Amino acid sequence: MEDIQKLLKPKVAEFQTPITDSNPEIYNINYDLLTLQITLGFNDIDRPIYVIFKNVVGFRVLDEGNLLEFWDPAVRVPGWIWKIESGGWFELEKLRSGFLAQHHGDSHNEYLVLGINDCISVIAESDPIIIDSE
Repeated sequence: MEDIQKLLKPKVAEFQTPITDSNPEIYNINYDLLTLQITLGFNDIDRPIYVIFKNVVGFRVLDEGNLLEFWDPAVRVPGWIWKIESGGWFELEKLRSGFLAQHHGDSHNEYLVLGINDCISVIAESDPIIIDSE
């Protein structure tokens, strides 16, 4: 079990977001088989912000308390979207022989959208699109 914990020690990179550095509240999640749209609200912005992922392999929503390995000061980077370089959900799923996406080349990216109460892990084949509704 300790070896798995070392394997899954996360390494993250900031995904540049031009809007704000504060953490959002996740208001809504909509998945229509083509896109995953996440609606976010920020205390310092009076309009919704949308994050859209296309070519989604999978997503999960967890309370931030169930992702404690990401809150280690050695792991944290600025921002409210992180690109997971290693040690995330994708690598955890790759431990299962039935996870076929691991055999589809290097086209998968993993992101973590940090919310005040909940976080969303997303495995997708493209970068997120951020839309400011102003």
